[in-house]
Amino acid sequence: MPDRSPALPEAAALPWLRRIRLRHLEVLLTIARSGSLTAAASALDITQPAVSQWLADIESAAGVPLFERGRRLRPTPFAAPLLAHADRMVQDAHRAMAEVQVLRTGGSGRVRIGAMTVATAALVPAAVMHLREHAPGIELLLVDDIAAALWSQFERNEFDLLVTRLDARALSSGLQQRRLFQDPYRVVCGPQHPLARRKRVAWREVVLHPWLMPPAGTPLHGALTATFEAAGVRPPPLMLTSTSLLANIELLRLSDAIGVQSGTVAAEPIARRQLAALPLRLVHDTGHVGLLWREAAPGPALAAVLQAFVEVSKVARAPGPIVATSTKGHP
Repeated sequence: MPDRSPALPEAAALPWLRRIRLRHLEVLLTIARSGSLTAAASALDITQPAVSQWLADIESAAGVPLFERGRRLRPTPFAAPLLAHADRMVQDAHRAMAEVQVLRTGGSGRVRIGAMTVATAALVPAAVMHLREHAPGIELLLVDDIAAALWSQFERNEFDLLVTRLDARALSSGLQQRRLFQDPYRVVCGPQHPLARRKRVAWREVVLHPWLMPPAGTPLHGALTATFEAAGVRPPPLMLTSTSLLANIELLRLSDAIGVQSGTVAAEPIARRQLAALPLRLVHDTGHVGLLWREAAPGPALAAVLQAFVEVSKVARAPGPIVATSTKGHP
């Protein structure tokens, strides 16, 4: 009997791989971002008929329409997976050439790091100084942002390493990861706040004051909401939804507002008496500070960066005990 088993994905992909070049993917991404062939042609500095031909080649190779034609091109459902992979492939190509350039100029590699503020306060600077001494040829790129933005960029392959909280999303991601240390959040206010000098404070008291809150949908917002519910109190009045460290510290200092900061981030403002810590704890925290990366066997540059973070985490300032165990993928 003839073999009726489905074709292997690798075999099905061969015609696509043989027809599509990196330029096709660049054109595809530019069309999606521009929304029209005319705008894409201008961005790519080629003619509109050329863009149309590139798109026709891509759709012919894919065997499906990727955009609905009209005054503005709209991606079809078939476009989403191709755009996601195209973005990563183009990023990989740029990364490869950047690493080649680093090697040509005498370096030993390039690592792109996305980090939350909890890590940039002390951990990242310590790791950079460690690398400067032990692996000076590695070129580093650092972006500091909130977790949601970092994850979005990481999924587009714009980072090689995330230094973030290992929350539920991280733990279920299947990515390589390493715990570094615990960093409980602290409830903070300005030094002149009426609750600042109290040895005992109840949740029913702090919710009478306005709060600086993290965005809804974030792990920290969820932890605060669960804490208010566990204490049997209503959510406090909102002064501002904010992720700005500098703005939050200044508002706390100038007003009767209350907020939360990671222990590591809050340590210096508290020491300088810009902030005061209240004797309260969230009912649950949002995870250890740790590392996330893709490769099960990272290259020499990334391995050196991972090792630097592990080493400095043993001495970096952290309000809780440092944990240096790995859930998978030891560097």
